[in-house]
Amino acid sequence: MREARKFMNADQKGVRDEIGFLIIHQRYADRFFPGTSVLHTRLRYVLFVPWLYKDEQGKPSKGQQTQDSVKHREYLLTGRLKNEPFGVIGIRNYPSPVEQRPSQVYWGALQRWGIVREQDGSGPLSRYQVERIISGKASGPLKDDEGTLLNGMSWPFACPEPPGEWYQEGEGTLSFDLTPKEKKFLAKRLRSLTSPKNPGAPSIFSLLVGQDVSSSRTAWSPQIRDLVKSERPALERAGRAAALAAIGRAVYAAQGQTLCDTLDGSKRSSTQRDALPKVLKQWGAQAERLDWTAFLDDMQDKSEFSPVVSVALGNTLSWIRAGHSDPMRLEAVYRDAEIHRKGRRARLSRNQFGLDLRADWDNDHHPRGEPLHYRWDRVQMLLSDLVGE
Repeated sequence: MREARKFMNADQKGVRDEIGFLIIHQRYADRFFPGTSVLHTRLRYVLFVPWLYKDEQGKPSKGQQTQDSVKHREYLLTGRLKNEPFGVIGIRNYPSPVEQRPSQVYWGALQRWGIVREQDGSGPLSRYQVERIISGKASGPLKDDEGTLLNGMSWPFACPEPPGEWYQEGEGTLSFDLTPKEKKFLAKRLRSLTSPKNPGAPSIFSLLVGQDVSSSRTAWSPQIRDLVKSERPALERAGRAAALAAIGRAVYAAQGQTLCDTLDGSKRSSTQRDALPKVLKQWGAQAERLDWTAFLDDMQDKSEFSPVVSVALGNTLSWIRAGHSDPMRLEAVYRDAEIHRKGRRARLSRNQFGLDLRADWDNDHHPRGEPLHYRWDRVQMLLSDLVGE
């Protein structure tokens, strides 16, 4: 778990996206680990958030707007957790207000895991709807922002009551340790999670509940593959796609460095070009085994898998299989994909915007091409909290 904790302490914000690798990351991560986010830290937050709203609902006066009052409660929550060694949202800036509040970070999990109730079959409640319900001692029927009635719902969450520890006040009075009752409740919720790609089939996340996965460095490690049954082929493809993305990232960085030298007249060190052969050697054999047709089927979701991104990735796979090493063979398709994704923010663009972006680029400190992680470090931490390690 040391690597997972390192990510927690680094306060990692998200996933780097050069030409569209984030699409691969999101679709596999959402499929395997529904409801999770790269911003997640510790599991007990999915209970803290409902309890904060419970406190808000029970306060004697409604002088302050519910939204502002909950924000203040979330600020106090950071202080109450300050003795925890890692995973406290906002602790780096405390006592300044937190930028990404727990209710924002974990709302998707609350919805997907069935902790936020549904409203008349129309899907899980939004934060806006919950705040209307919590402050709903106003006269007249409550409606959401589309005019739908929020009929008589007094408590919008399904979760255990808070323990006595919750009602202590002051800094350092709360921990991330789950009670046995909380563990039982959350284990049941997580075991019920199905695969978005295969409705009715258990998700990989659900199959890992209660397992010690702390020694598995990747989501596609042998231990995990042995546990996931019917999702094993998709997990193996995800691992190969992660390797393809690592090489693609190295290709992209080498292209940027080459453009600085040849197009911009800005001589740079050869850091990124020198790194590319090493990344190819490390990940090439794994990447070239990717079943491209099955991978494209994996990528089909509610939204289209961008054709220009698909072309760039497909060409990269062919480039690897052909034994090429010159990144500029792929520069045109990478440029098209990046412009499609980023517009004026495309570093590979050959116009003035691209030149300016490359001028500000610190190629020596640009991260080396690494595989996609599919939120695995976050999933490990959540599962570790559940088994109490």
